[in-house]
Amino acid sequence: MNYMQVWLDSVAAVVRSMDNEKDKAIVQLFATQVQMDVQDNKIRFLCNSPVVYSLFLKFSTTFYDAAKSLLGREDLGLSVEVGASVSPSFSQPVSQNVSQTSAVHNDGVSSQNSAYDFKLNRETAVPQVQAQSTYGTKNFHNKNTRSGNINPNKTFENYVTDPENKLLYATAVAVAANPGTSNYNPFYIYGASGLGKTHLLFAIANRIRETHPEVSLIYTRAEEFIRHYVESMARIKKNPYDDERMHFQDLYTSYDVFIVDDIQNFIKADKTRDTFFDIIADFIDQPNRQLILASDVPPGNLKNFNPRLTSRFGSGVCCEVVPPSPETRAAITLKKCKELNADLPDDIIQYIALHIRSNVREIEGAIKTLNTHKQAFGTITTEDAVKILGNLVNASNQICTIDMIKERVSKEFGVPVPSMESAEKKKMVSIARATAMCLGRDLIPALSLSDIGRNFNKDHSSVHEAIKRTRTRIEEDPEYASRYRHLLLSLKKE
Repeated sequence: MNYMQVWLDSVAAVVRSMDNEKDKAIVQLFATQVQMDVQDNKIRFLCNSPVVYSLFLKFSTTFYDAAKSLLGREDLGLSVEVGASVSPSFSQPVSQNVSQTSAVHNDGVSSQNSAYDFKLNRETAVPQVQAQSTYGTKNFHNKNTRSGNINPNKTFENYVTDPENKLLYATAVAVAANPGTSNYNPFYIYGASGLGKTHLLFAIANRIRETHPEVSLIYTRAEEFIRHYVESMARIKKNPYDDERMHFQDLYTSYDVFIVDDIQNFIKADKTRDTFFDIIADFIDQPNRQLILASDVPPGNLKNFNPRLTSRFGSGVCCEVVPPSPETRAAITLKKCKELNADLPDDIIQYIALHIRSNVREIEGAIKTLNTHKQAFGTITTEDAVKILGNLVNASNQICTIDMIKERVSKEFGVPVPSMESAEKKKMVSIARATAMCLGRDLIPALSLSDIGRNFNKDHSSVHEAIKRTRTRIEEDPEYASRYRHLLLSLKKE
């Protein structure tokens, strides 16, 4: 009997029976992390690590039923075990929150009608044992403690994606699904502060921990890395015979996935930056390693970084986080209201989405501020919101005008402003005019299509068509899309 094929068929059958995407991802993992055979009149599932064992227990009876059906045997018992290289004491459930209709013994045998309901706390319940994975020998307990600063609530499921960020989001999901493949290493994310870069990093980390428990990872911010380095070097002065520098590097290079946030801040720490270079070179050069970086600026704009290193960043996948559109900001505002249990009226939510454009953090701050007012006074009106958020809205809008947009587009495309305001139909003039109109729509939401049209001597229907053409060009022409994003970001900063 080919038990390997029976096992793979069992995995496929269980996946087909599921609706929950998270459970499907975990079950698919078992195809390579669990083996099946039949011994002593029992179906025996052998897990390759304690972590996989603890995850598998929740699904064991489902797999047991599927395997029995494929084998055509109803007389077989059930055994769930960890690989022989692991201490037998870990054949017990990791978490003791158990609901079952019959006892589970040390040998993993139970009656055919057993049912399990195990709840796993991955931060505290992972045994301190050495387990072999395809990434080498790792200490699971130590690895998890270094990823404890990852917010478990920041996931792909609650990340609101702007249409302009579809490629970024899809790449992040792909990296989380296959960490360490050369196709996505390194993965570099950049964009202005507050646009959701950290949320995306946490989402990647949480997905990897959920679907690839055999992969160890570490997340750190540049400031935390610098502080850790300074503390380590201070210990060298107390004990010059201890090679603390090597210990410091080993701590980071022992992981499979290294996630570093805000790397632009290494500009202020020369010696730390040199050590950081040595560490990340290991993640770029070694197989089955994944480097994920986030910054406020693209690789070429990183100051005091070795040019050879920044070119290596570009050799992987480099994606920009584009500021959200008004529609996406509205979706983000609604999502944040639910997360913060803030019951704000629809017109106030719309006001926040239209007028706070700088970043998501300020949207969240506005919601908290208005919700506090509502809790204190029992109600809140749009007039209250306008008054309370006055300073924040002014700072966020940064007083961008149509005239500023015209001047910037004129310089970018080499088209005089009077030509954009005329009826001239030359291709470059039409593109520049439509670009300026679309930027006006994105940067000054309070303006109607008719308002924008008056600034270009066009009616509202012409503006509508011009914006529609521009959106299509952004979708279809990467070079134009890059120029448009550059204009958008530069005008926001003024």
